[in-house]
Amino acid sequence: MNILIVGGDARQIYCAGRLALEPGVKVRRMTLGTENFSGETAPCDVLLLPYKPEQGSSIAGSADINGEEVYLSDALNLVKDGGAVFAGKMVDGIVNSLKARKIAVHDWFSDEALTLANARLTAEGASQIITRNAPGGVSGSKILILGWGRVAKACAGLFGKMGAGVTVAARRRETLTDCIYSYAGFIDPEKISEADVIVNTIPARVFGEEELSHVKKGAFILELASKPYGIDFDKARELGIPAILASGVPGKYTPEEAGLELAEAVLRKLKEGDGL
Repeated sequence: MNILIVGGDARQIYCAGRLALEPGVKVRRMTLGTENFSGETAPCDVLLLPYKPEQGSSIAGSADINGEEVYLSDALNLVKDGGAVFAGKMVDGIVNSLKARKIAVHDWFSDEALTLANARLTAEGASQIITRNAPGGVSGSKILILGWGRVAKACAGLFGKMGAGVTVAARRRETLTDCIYSYAGFIDPEKISEADVIVNTIPARVFGEEELSHVKKGAFILELASKPYGIDFDKARELGIPAILASGVPGKYTPEEAGLELAEAVLRKLKEGDGL
């Protein structure tokens, strides 16, 4: 079986190494300037793309050894009919065209085990960021977490074990049935003013000028959500409030473990479909 990995970040390096250990599997990687992409590149049985494949019309992190970026359409044309593509949330038109060629399309975000692993690794990376930026580190800080999805739960669990005072603010109170931490309403100004660190995990604008006006001096905000983000960064900058946008945390802080989790997700799906 020929597996081609195009684009991504450091985690794809470890993913490739793990997949290459499987008997009968040959892995090629075109990411971080490793190879020269050309129209003569050999077809593949399986194509692995990043969580967010497109950066414009090219693939994020796909610049080859000559600095040329790989276009998504070119990479998809390399997959053999009846093969498989792993990627994050591709548009319906592309998915339908692949399915018409009997190509199985696996969405990274639909793999629950992988999603939970990434939430755990995101929390670990977030703890490192907080340690570097908060005077009291994690253990000596009051941390307000916005949201109660997988990433928020992983952060609350880890920060709590590390000794932080954790408070949670979720938009719907009914989602907090399994929450053992203090609840802030949505969003209690008093809890905002008490927090040393505010961590957002909600991918919608929930922390604007009104909320920012209650942030105390010396506190900082950590954005873990995807676009359109929950924090008004322009207003935070205007008010002099430090706000850190942390995207792709597993790939930056725990790339080896994140890459191994990617590889295991691929192997699970291929073995389910008798591809291995």
